[in-house]
Amino acid sequence: MKKKSFEKIGITLKPNSTPDFYHILPNLCSWLKKRNKQAIFKEEDKERVLKFFKSKNSSELKFWNSTEFHHKVDLMLSLGGDGTLIGVCRRIKSSIPVLGINLGRLGFITEFNKNEYFDRLEDILQGKYTTISKPLFHVSIERKGKSIFKEFFFNDAVVAKNDIARMIYLRAELGNEHIYNISGDGIIISSPLGSTAYSMAAGGPIVHPEVKGLILTPICPHSLINRPFVVPDTCPINLKILPPHHSLTLTLDGQVAMSVDEQDVIRINSSKVKKVLLIINPEKSYFDTIRDKFILSKRD
Repeated sequence: MKKKSFEKIGITLKPNSTPDFYHILPNLCSWLKKRNKQAIFKEEDKERVLKFFKSKNSSELKFWNSTEFHHKVDLMLSLGGDGTLIGVCRRIKSSIPVLGINLGRLGFITEFNKNEYFDRLEDILQGKYTTISKPLFHVSIERKGKSIFKEFFFNDAVVAKNDIARMIYLRAELGNEHIYNISGDGIIISSPLGSTAYSMAAGGPIVHPEVKGLILTPICPHSLINRPFVVPDTCPINLKILPPHHSLTLTLDGQVAMSVDEQDVIRINSSKVKKVLLIINPEKSYFDTIRDKFILSKRD
């Protein structure tokens, strides 16, 4: 299949500005202009983007509203860390390829570092690239049979307590089947690609991203038998709050938060419509990344 031409290049920036932007952005936009490509930013980033150009020419930059930006560009560049890339993945149209460029510390799913991306981008603009398609996971909160919240997550959904020194009690189900009841600080529901994030830190397994499943990892469980589970993603996971009730919050990818009431049921399942196309680095395998980031403890 012939790969489409990239003319409109979206550039997403990490929320917190970095000194790197003062040389990266002018150089990147100039580089794109020489190749007759249009650099496009979000309208909400306009004020700070223009500061990075100082006296350099920025008159040809385009700024689009969030909907146009995430649905009408041809290629998206994510400049930041894993969190920046994850935020893009939840919003972007499924058919738009995303290139993650790591300006952060760990950079597990951002495939390219700031010293190599120009060479890679040249190849990508010429159609020399490979993508992987990853599903996002859908989360809803139902209250008295009515849906009050719907969103997606890329890495993980976390249900956790708000109060210090209080345990919460949850019932976890796979479809209509009871898995276990949990008492402790909460639970993490992680995608395979997100298994190396909060879930791993809480004692969950590393799961290869090609595995089609979800990982349930209790947070500080007050029981020796509440261990992590890997379950198929073909059935929804249901989480129900058990008494005594305490204040809880559902957090998605560490970026979206929603309070949970004692009557609520949290439902999580694989999305059939929301996917993301990630451009992968042909010179790195998944196990290369595991060794570099976690075993050898390398940081860009």
